[in-house]
Amino acid sequence: MLPNIKAEFRRLFTIRSTYILSAVGIAIMCFFSFWIEGYKGLTGSPASELRRTAIQEIINNGAGLGITFATIIVILFMAHEYRYNTIMYTLTSTASRTRALFSKAIVAVIFCVGFGLVAIAIAIGAYLLGVSFRGNGVSLPSQDLDLFYNLGKVVFYCAGYALVGLLIATATRNLVGSISFYMVYPTVVEPLLGLLLKDNAKYLPITALDSTMSNSASSITLDPGKAMVISALYIVIAGIITWLLFVKRDAN
Repeated sequence: MLPNIKAEFRRLFTIRSTYILSAVGIAIMCFFSFWIEGYKGLTGSPASELRRTAIQEIINNGAGLGITFATIIVILFMAHEYRYNTIMYTLTSTASRTRALFSKAIVAVIFCVGFGLVAIAIAIGAYLLGVSFRGNGVSLPSQDLDLFYNLGKVVFYCAGYALVGLLIATATRNLVGSISFYMVYPTVVEPLLGLLLKDNAKYLPITALDSTMSNSASSITLDPGKAMVISALYIVIAGIITWLLFVKRDAN
């Protein structure tokens, strides 16, 4: 499988959109972290004081923004195969369709987790730089932050979205349809379903996955540990269905 994984990495990093979207995502994150949250302090606490959870909030916001762009990159990574009919070369280069799909999944997870961690590191650095430019004696207080616990949540969150993006693109096999579904479902479909399910809306797939980055359970979010279990179940079930479709359907 190692040759397949290497080939998928080469394919991912020969797509121009990978670099363009990565750069745009990092640029937007730097702007918000440095200017909006760090220097101006327009979100969170007033400009004259900083909360003990400031870095925690930067991690959550950075992970959310970073994974949005990373997931779109993963969708393009898979959907381009069908758009330009290179999927035929991918499938004929290996004797197993299962191996081909798993190779893509491994590459997608590694890329999204790596991008998410780098994005968060940049966001924290930009935020601290922005705070240092405030002046007026403003300094960051001692932070209430469990670093390794938060890194674990970020890794799961990014890996989850990587697989979500790959499964959407593999199931739909259409670039526009995949991106439209990724954008519309969490922002329109789940909120509408939430009106019907009320407190049970927190068990919906994307809501549960987003809850993995929460700090504690509430009426609208699950406890992070429980959210991870439920999200993993959704991904496993969707993954099995998508794998069966990928193996059985004609490549065209």
